[in-house]
Amino acid sequence: MRGQLSIEIRQKTVITRLKNSVFKLSQKIKELGIALKAKDKLITELEAKLINKESQRQELLTYLYKPNKELGVRKPRGKKPGSLGYHRPNPPESSVTEEHSYLLKRCPMCQKSVGDVVDTVTKYEEDITLVPQVTIKKFVIARHWCAHCETYVKSNKIPQISRIGKNVLAYILYARYRLHLPISKIQESLRDLHSFKISEGEIVAKLKEAEQFFGQDYASICELIKDAKCVYADETGWRMDGENWYLWVFVTSDGKTRFVIEESRGKGVAEDKLGSKQDRIIISDGYAVYNNLSGFHQQCWVHLLRAAKLRSPTLYTDLAVLYQKLLLELEKDIIQRDKAYFEKALENLIKKKYPEPLAPKAQARIQRQFREFLTCLDFEGVKPENNTAERALRPQVIMRKIFGGSRSLAGARAHEVNSSVLTTLKNQNPDQNFVQVLAKLIKKRHSGL
Repeated sequence: MRGQLSIEIRQKTVITRLKNSVFKLSQKIKELGIALKAKDKLITELEAKLINKESQRQELLTYLYKPNKELGVRKPRGKKPGSLGYHRPNPPESSVTEEHSYLLKRCPMCQKSVGDVVDTVTKYEEDITLVPQVTIKKFVIARHWCAHCETYVKSNKIPQISRIGKNVLAYILYARYRLHLPISKIQESLRDLHSFKISEGEIVAKLKEAEQFFGQDYASICELIKDAKCVYADETGWRMDGENWYLWVFVTSDGKTRFVIEESRGKGVAEDKLGSKQDRIIISDGYAVYNNLSGFHQQCWVHLLRAAKLRSPTLYTDLAVLYQKLLLELEKDIIQRDKAYFEKALENLIKKKYPEPLAPKAQARIQRQFREFLTCLDFEGVKPENNTAERALRPQVIMRKIFGGSRSLAGARAHEVNSSVLTTLKNQNPDQNFVQVLAKLIKKRHSGL
């Protein structure tokens, strides 16, 4: 029949069509395979970025929140097993201001006479004066006419008189730098506790007055820190009239502390405040600015351990063991310390293969600052961590959170001087009443000594 194809031709046509379809599908499969490989590569890269970002988030959480808070790990309550109980010690007899005795002549129940005292029980009650009395001093200064000198004269024994007394100044400094109170709360506390009215402007003026009183103490601290054998350094953010500035701290081994508020976080600030002493040791957290300063350098092991814990728990375990050995080694005399052992141990940790993908980053940090992690073995009294500076900054961070930093450059300079002198004063008199020590210093400076 005309127009009809034979079965053979029809089958060839179908086969040709199927071959073309198979070819197109194979091409499509190849294209999809290439796209799948690209997506797999992208997924791998994104997973590595996710791990890196998660480690950064965990590191940030260690600064903002308490450790193990999210994991639900809590310290056991109460004292440790085997530790001694605590009770408030009895005050010395010389400090007793009132004494009351309760003796009986007759029995309170039967009203009959009682015998001699069998024994006694002594109890103490300690209290404070809740509303202290305000003292107001009146000075009458007489002037006389001297006919010989032909001028008015007055006594040369008149003390320096301030409208607001030095005890109020001592309380303002204590409330500001020890209790971290803002100006308005200092004003309220003086009114509530002492019935003493004072304006916020007067409080600011007293803080500036303290800066003048402590000028020679601050200058002495600055020079002693420049000449110190060992300096712990750190920095944090500080707000200056709404702008981002930086608060630097420099601490010596014997507690001398200097705070500096500057707009820059660069090398010039630390170089200017520390000077160019060649035989000193600077302990820092690894910030590159400190590495370029003159002298020897010690990097903080605590910061290294924190970074290793987030990137490679197995590397962190090895470092923690080595750190404990380092602390024991530092208890020995310098001549007995085996620095070569720790150099070899760090080299082994750098070469060791760890399963975590971010372990090489922590190992690279060890390699970059290899020598600086072991400087403490060459000197006496150098700690392998920067917690000394971190602890000095902690109260300043609390104050920054409470009252937001400084409003003016003059206020920042007063904060530098007052914070430096009072922190040094507290560090050098840890077991004494701080207010009394502060009052003595103010009285001394008030008299011009």
